[in-house]
Amino acid sequence: MRTRKMWQRLLWAMLVVMIPLLAACGGGDDDLLADIEARGVIRISTDPNYAPQSFLDETGNFVGFDIDVAREIAKRLGVEVEFVTPDWDVITAGNWGGQWDLSVGSMTVTTARDEVLDFAQPAYYYTPAQFAASNDSGIDSLDDINGQAVCVGSATTYESWLNGDLAALGLPESSYFATAPTGITVIPLATDNECFQAIQAGRTDFQAFLTSNTVVDAAIAGGVPIHKVGNPVFSENLAAAVDSNSAKDSGTLVARVGEIIQEMHDDGTLSAFSIQWFDGVDLTQDPSK
Repeated sequence: MRTRKMWQRLLWAMLVVMIPLLAACGGGDDDLLADIEARGVIRISTDPNYAPQSFLDETGNFVGFDIDVAREIAKRLGVEVEFVTPDWDVITAGNWGGQWDLSVGSMTVTTARDEVLDFAQPAYYYTPAQFAASNDSGIDSLDDINGQAVCVGSATTYESWLNGDLAALGLPESSYFATAPTGITVIPLATDNECFQAIQAGRTDFQAFLTSNTVVDAAIAGGVPIHKVGNPVFSENLAAAVDSNSAKDSGTLVARVGEIIQEMHDDGTLSAFSIQWFDGVDLTQDPSK
């Protein structure tokens, strides 16, 4: 018959073995990737009004290039995906407070953002920044942009470039193809697509805007009465990002997402997504190489 002391020793031995196992099953207390794997869901921020990268279809489901990339990342992590839609300036500001885990939203890697976010490398695609204007505006060249009111998405690289804040952008010199127009008034809206949507709706305080070439192409294809103005003015490298100030250690998540993106480059998944959503164009190849 076992004594009370013997039972205490046996119980202690069992606890020594079980505590690490319970911690592992619970995803750990301080590792974000382990936490995501334990809950079986990764929360990814996106934009519901940024076609063709991310938007809601007729049935209210998220679709687009970024959406396909996000779903594939979740699939390769072995978890489900849940999309959340905070404002862009909130995403780029960092300090997400654990409300979502990852941004897959066509975010350019910049000096300013790198101070508050950790970017998974490599970039998953690359896009040129393109001016566009209303067909009735009389704006047909980059010189015509001088002195105009220009719409952009708030807290975007386009806004930084127009304001001359190249230090915050931190892009290599080879990424710039033109200098910003002079004498302009910058009009920021919540997201890039609202610029051409406002023009389409009859807004008249601006007739020109700056956004991704992919957005302009999609709008023109959709019948919006706009046209491209000049050639692209700079090129962007777009990457997935995690909050640097996450309460849980995000290093393993950043590394794993980077590995997955490299795998998707290598096996052609990203190229296939790009060709599908960007009218047959592969934007996943690094233009600097």
